[in-house]
Amino acid sequence: MRPYLHTFGLILSVLITSSSAWSQRLKSPEVNADGSITFRTDQPAAETIEIQFNRVPDDKATVTLTKDENGKWLGTSRPLDPGIYEYKMIVDGTAQLDIRNRWIKKWYTLENLVEVPGDPSLVTERQSVDHGVLHHHYYQSAITNSQRQVIVYTPPSYASHPDKRYPVLYLLHGFGDDQTAWTEVGRANLIADNLIHGGTTKEMIIVMPHGHPVPLPHGTQSKQARDDYGKDNNLAMRRDLIEVLLPWVRSNYRTLDTIDNRAIAGLSMGGGHSIRTALASNEFAYVGAYSAAAPQDETLDDLATDLDRFKMGLKHFWIACGDEDFLLERNQAFVKQLKAASIPHVYLETQGAHNWDVWRDDYLPRFLPLLFQDSAASER
Repeated sequence: MRPYLHTFGLILSVLITSSSAWSQRLKSPEVNADGSITFRTDQPAAETIEIQFNRVPDDKATVTLTKDENGKWLGTSRPLDPGIYEYKMIVDGTAQLDIRNRWIKKWYTLENLVEVPGDPSLVTERQSVDHGVLHHHYYQSAITNSQRQVIVYTPPSYASHPDKRYPVLYLLHGFGDDQTAWTEVGRANLIADNLIHGGTTKEMIIVMPHGHPVPLPHGTQSKQARDDYGKDNNLAMRRDLIEVLLPWVRSNYRTLDTIDNRAIAGLSMGGGHSIRTALASNEFAYVGAYSAAAPQDETLDDLATDLDRFKMGLKHFWIACGDEDFLLERNQAFVKQLKAASIPHVYLETQGAHNWDVWRDDYLPRFLPLLFQDSAASER
């Protein structure tokens, strides 16, 4: 055989073998046309494998996988409603990640995410619309004496309209999360893209900082230690936002630099940060608090630098909490303070618990269209 034919034969053999190996690689998860989800894994030594979902009805929460003669496992859920689901793989009683799924929800513990698409597409889905851009930054903070991270969303027209300035929403995450939570899990950028395209929401810059200027606590701690962490982190976050991040954003992005063009909102811990920062700074006309860790054991006079000035600058104070949320009573108590002080606000109690399906699928899509609707303020 001629040498080049021999070489070609070897290459062809390698390609065929490689193609066969790739064809045997398992896909997991796989979303089916009826909304069911098929899971696969290759663990021949395992005795039992289940998929456990969060936030689905009990009759759909667990999927039992079965093993074939080659040690490969397979199981399919019942059809699920459109949306994003968190799940973990339970192997012989121990929680694991589905290692073939690259979409991970990060927290103290990790879970996988999977999406069942809607028809028509949900507001949380990536659609065929103009998209904004996510910018990942480090900035130097004199409050923490360290480099801190922030993600900034610029709307679709930002690059093509270099003379235009935009209002700004500061969007804050919850305890144990980081600056990536609102995009990787919360889909804030896609929600904004879709609502802007639909004409219900003004184009805006969205600033998503890391909400733990004090390093996260780990291990067993007393209630006093946990309370001390909350106080220290609340203070550091408020100072970092007001003294460092607002001027940094002003210097680095084309913002409309008036109170009427600034909003702040957040979930859980971030909702508490939003309330505290707005009351202390008088820098925000719009305030959103989703299932907030609302201030407690403090009066509005304790929290506000100038309560009358805060009222004068306020355009919309929007508070919402699920009827099964562990922070419900805390929100109800804070709303009573607002009523007693005659501070205008909207308060909603909705179905749901302390979960992303409430904040991502309901609260943020409701809140964004409320912002900056005074066109004169938004364009000047």
